[in-house]
Amino acid sequence: MTAHPKPSAEAQRRAEIKQRRETSTFWATVHLLGSLNVAVFLLITIAGAIAFATIMESKFDSAVARYYIYDNPFFMLWLLVLALNLLCAALTRWPWQRKHLGFVVTHAGIILMLIGAVVGKTIGFEAFVTLDKTKPPESFLLMHENILTIDAPDGVRGQMPFNVEMHPPTEKKPFTLPLENSPLKLVIDRTTENLVPDDALVESSDPTALAGVTLHLINAGMGQDVTVQLQPTDGAATFDFFGLAKIMLVDSLDEAHPLASTVKPEVTAPATRRDDTPFRETQLVFANSPQTPVVDTDSDMPIGYAAKLTPLAGHANTFTVTITAVNGTTKTWPLSELENKWSSLSGDGDPILFQVAKYWPEFAMKDGVPISLSDQPRNPAILLQITGPSKLLPPPAPSPTAQAPPLPHGLVMRIALAKEPGKIVYELERAGKIEARAVAAQGDVFSPGWSKWEAKIDAVLAHAELHKDVKEFTGTVTPQMAASLRPGIRAHLVAPDGKNGPTEWIPAGTSRELFSGKDFASEIVRVGFGQRVIPLSFLITLENFEVPRDEGTDTPSNYISTLRFDEPSTGRVVRDKAFMNSPAMFPGDFWRSLLGWNYKFSQANWNPQNLNETTLQVLYDPGWPFKWIGSLGICSGIALMFYFMPKRSPSERAGREEPEPTK
Repeated sequence: MTAHPKPSAEAQRRAEIKQRRETSTFWATVHLLGSLNVAVFLLITIAGAIAFATIMESKFDSAVARYYIYDNPFFMLWLLVLALNLLCAALTRWPWQRKHLGFVVTHAGIILMLIGAVVGKTIGFEAFVTLDKTKPPESFLLMHENILTIDAPDGVRGQMPFNVEMHPPTEKKPFTLPLENSPLKLVIDRTTENLVPDDALVESSDPTALAGVTLHLINAGMGQDVTVQLQPTDGAATFDFFGLAKIMLVDSLDEAHPLASTVKPEVTAPATRRDDTPFRETQLVFANSPQTPVVDTDSDMPIGYAAKLTPLAGHANTFTVTITAVNGTTKTWPLSELENKWSSLSGDGDPILFQVAKYWPEFAMKDGVPISLSDQPRNPAILLQITGPSKLLPPPAPSPTAQAPPLPHGLVMRIALAKEPGKIVYELERAGKIEARAVAAQGDVFSPGWSKWEAKIDAVLAHAELHKDVKEFTGTVTPQMAASLRPGIRAHLVAPDGKNGPTEWIPAGTSRELFSGKDFASEIVRVGFGQRVIPLSFLITLENFEVPRDEGTDTPSNYISTLRFDEPSTGRVVRDKAFMNSPAMFPGDFWRSLLGWNYKFSQANWNPQNLNETTLQVLYDPGWPFKWIGSLGICSGIALMFYFMPKRSPSERAGREEPEPTK
């Protein structure tokens, strides 16, 4: 006798799952959130966002990608929704069986990784610290995040993120912030990267005040104007002129024995005649940096032609040369057609001719002579020769704009007050030799013999006091000046009647008092601007910094920072070294490493001009264990699914009922 077919255990299980899905709102929601359609939609949108962030980072920088994607609250929300989708997908198989083990472990691993990312983002941080072994220990870290701090009139202090990099305020679109519990508004209408000190020495009524001298160093050709304030106090008696010269205020100089200057005045070359006389110009053009050619000409002005060396698409060893005239006319040739062959942009009749006199696949200098290190185009460069009648050159520039020769090192200017009020005695030294000594009065201009620079005496004060301020530098920024410039914001208060208070520049890392009116009886708000600071419970000292080199070269092979960590509360002292790709850690306990509670110090930057200084990246990531356990879970789950999954019968794989055996 044959019995009726008996439903298999798998079929019964599926029937129960279907029933609870149809009868329970909770399980219906779980199956909806854990569906494959929702998972695919989430993964596609997250992948699209990451792809967009990658493109933005390559076109701009990582700050743009962080602002629009990775730091965006919606991106974090989407990751949490993905974690919910994974949890619900695992719950749809409940009650779990042995065959679900790999599936559940894999999903749990992904969820743990997402939790670790959220924990690291919200509790952890990435910051930086610059250490100098000649300076005191550091106990603060700086984050790449600008903030505003506000001390309101009612004593309330607050701070807020202020991203000037992505949304810089302008005069047309200022940043306006109504102040809490106050009728005033804070308005920020400018940002700059070029703030310089604008200190002013003014006459003091205090008879015990020290003397002071104000100079202006002017380079008309470069459009530079540098103010020098000197007073016999700590830090103000010597002015460092971009590391190239020192200006010092001393007690006295030998006024009775002047010394005529032995520096010969510079002679400006006469302007090139504009006629049929041919000019000759060469340009050393690099394919890797076409915007910075090395131009040499026998005239007072280059012709203005621009050349670009570009590899041919799909042919790494084949190049084209593009020439662009001042009027925008452009033409491109294969490199081989211009090598030692004169050509022109407009063909026959064009008086401006050019040719490629030399091509180096891998340009390098050896013993002062250009050579090619190999036949591979690792640093392609060409020597372009240009000639034509000088009458086609641009008009000569006015003589003040002539390029100044570089300023030599070892220059010193000493200044002392003369016996006669309103006058000074100055002394010029070059390489240890006194070259000039003379007396000058307030308002006089003299040449110190420093290239194109001239010195003007603005003020000679017997009793002076220093008023500190800053201003925006609008001239040409030289590499020597760049290190002394500071970023900052410009702000003012607006009263309820719409009247503006005085405007103040606030340099990064400082704060300023803003007034709602023109007098000191008005309301005062202190506003600060700078990077977010993280205080530490321990001190960091740089004991040594080493930069080993590859044998026979100047190429760094490693960066080694020897660090000392002092924890005052416990008296604990830890020493560790940060190598390239090997961070130093504090406190350094093994169990803290497992929990992600160690501070990791990695090499981030160094200053080739000062080997006493190094910049370290500091990471603190409590989400680290979640990420690693999650990674192990994903790998284990995949292994379980592929290698340890129990075998199923053909009927189970097909989802059919299993008939009972015939009795």
